Amino acid sequence: MRPLLLVAHPGHELRIIQWVHRTRPHIVMLTNGEGSIGQPRLEHSLQLLEPIGVQIRNDWLASVPDSHIYGALLGTAPSPFGAWLTRLVDLGMQGQFDTVVADQAEGYNPSHDLCRVMANCLVDRLRKSGKSVRSLEFPVVGPSCDPDRQSEVEDTVILSPAELRHKLALMHLYAQRTSPVLKQELDAMLASFGEESFGKEYLYPASRTPYELDEMPTVLPEFERIGEERFRAGVYRHVIRAEHLRRLVQDMTKPC
Repeated sequence: MRPLLLVAHPGHELRIIQWVHRTRPHIVMLTNGEGSIGQPRLEHSLQLLEPIGVQIRNDWLASVPDSHIYGALLGTAPSPFGAWLTRLVDLGMQGQFDTVVADQAEGYNPSHDLCRVMANCLVDRLRKSGKSVRSLEFPVVGPSCDPDRQSEVEDTVILSPAELRHKLALMHLYAQRTSPVLKQELDAMLASFGEESFGKEYLYPASRTPYELDEMPTVLPEFERIGEERFRAGVYRHVIRAEHLRRLVQDMTKPC
């Protein structure tokens, strides 16, 4: 049985691409990755994964533009999240997967945090129905190895020097072809963590988010700080705040 890899955006699979090579998961991507520049990158992920026999399961859940996610979070558009969750629960009950791996909630992007919540709720529902399901997470923008969580690591993939070179080449090529924003993010991660850090892929036990606990983050999320800056600059008309996410998550997780 293959695991389910649930991610907010195309390109996240590159953080654990060697694990993807080895496990051949079903992959579900919530968005097409077009961001604010209107340039979807889903096709680039399809081209990356097809040669190794890994499917993006658009037949399970069709990816939407990022603007749809943001509209739902702001309350200006219908929320697809309840229907998505029901669909994934049905697939889990059919025995399509027994492990769920998803983005870690890092406060960097609201879609990342929402993805983590969806994964947690999915696993909760399956477990309450008697299914045995592992629930794991990986950092999207943070260091692959969190010193504070070293003892928690459940799955580890150590890349050979050749595998690391190949992974770094894939990451650079993907960023160059898709988005200047993604390239800036990649350059920042390499500067902060170093190339060698990408030679280890760690999966941690899934964590609860403050939103699921009906709490607010103790530190202002990066997405809210950036949103405020861009609102003041006239780039954004609205700011997605942690409170928006908390309210929507509470609605989505009521049946859990």
